[in-house]
Amino acid sequence: MSTMSKLLLSIFCLSAFISCQDKYTETYMANVPVYISVEEWRANEPSIEGPEDLNDPGKIYVYNDYLFIVDRGSGIHIFNNASPASPQNLGFIQLVGCADVAVRNDVLYVDSYLDLLSFDITNPASPQFICRIENAIESNAMATRSGLDESLPIVNANGEEGVIVAWEQKEITQDAEAFTVWQLDNEASSFTSPSGGVGIGGSMAQFAIDANHLYVLRSSSITSFDLSGQECPEIGSEVSINWVGETIFPYDDHLFIGTTSGMMIYGLSNPTSPDFVGSVSHLTACDPVVVQDDRAYVTVRTGNGCFGQINQLHVVDISDYSSPFTIAEYELVNPHGLGIDGNTLFICDGEAGLKVYDAEDDMTIDENRIEHYQDIDTYDVIPLNNILIMSAEEGIYQYDYSDPSNIVEMSFLPATP
Repeated sequence: MSTMSKLLLSIFCLSAFISCQDKYTETYMANVPVYISVEEWRANEPSIEGPEDLNDPGKIYVYNDYLFIVDRGSGIHIFNNASPASPQNLGFIQLVGCADVAVRNDVLYVDSYLDLLSFDITNPASPQFICRIENAIESNAMATRSGLDESLPIVNANGEEGVIVAWEQKEITQDAEAFTVWQLDNEASSFTSPSGGVGIGGSMAQFAIDANHLYVLRSSSITSFDLSGQECPEIGSEVSINWVGETIFPYDDHLFIGTTSGMMIYGLSNPTSPDFVGSVSHLTACDPVVVQDDRAYVTVRTGNGCFGQINQLHVVDISDYSSPFTIAEYELVNPHGLGIDGNTLFICDGEAGLKVYDAEDDMTIDENRIEHYQDIDTYDVIPLNNILIMSAEEGIYQYDYSDPSNIVEMSFLPATP
């Protein structure tokens, strides 16, 4: 409502000696959730299928010679990635409402809305369902993007009517001050994951494994699960966080939490109950984090319900975990996931593509761009053993960066929506 309209309304109320309330309505098109009941959802047990085409690739995870790709909201693709130049599609775990995955000692853990499920992947080509823990975690309303129009906002995604399995577009007319709207953003080598029984995920992950515990991040909490001595996890504590949690990155017995307000650090001296150690804040924006040595690299962006106006890379000094501070900021277009290996920094700058930098000098990163892959709508990356795996709207890319000045594309798995 314009200032003049409000003034006229006030004059009218005074002159008529009646009680008026400054409200008005808006009509617009929006994404509205399609729900099914919790009972109906749980009746659909996970199923093990043969190889399926990628549809909507999201988060990625590496375990030994295997690559796990989340097809957002519908399941997990499993690839033998011993040869990144020719990954072999082994199969698909069909699972409604999945968004994240992690692996420890040949057991795969995955979310499905409110529940945590585990699978035996001793033979990754033939996963075996182990157990489901009901109501283990806060539901992820955005686990599925089926039918989603990313050019429109989201309304009424509160999860109170069941679980969201799809989206449809409707005309909405409501009091302008009485509803919540979310605005989307538009979110030849041998390859082996780190030694030991734990894999590695990307910077957009909300699952993290440290030693014998799995940590699941949701917007207001971190839930821990004890993985020792059993295949079916045991629920531990739920620790509340003060900022809106988005991503989680384990490093040096700590959890680095990306939030809409900044980066938070939690210690794991008591692994069942992470303790707050320190934080650094920024203006409201989405916030994935990766860490190497005494530096954290943070991308902040608009969109995805974060609102805000900044799209940047922040370099944070974490030499003292209790007092991190930002030492450099660089402008970007709409950055999402990122990864760091030595001096080579990879940034998924959304529709602006993949950008690769020499990050040896914190203060001149923007002056030392090595490569820019344009015309790719990028999401997240995992750099490991000179192989970069990148998830994008178009599919999964793999690059050999053993010579950062001559990065070579090794393979591409196309998405076929």
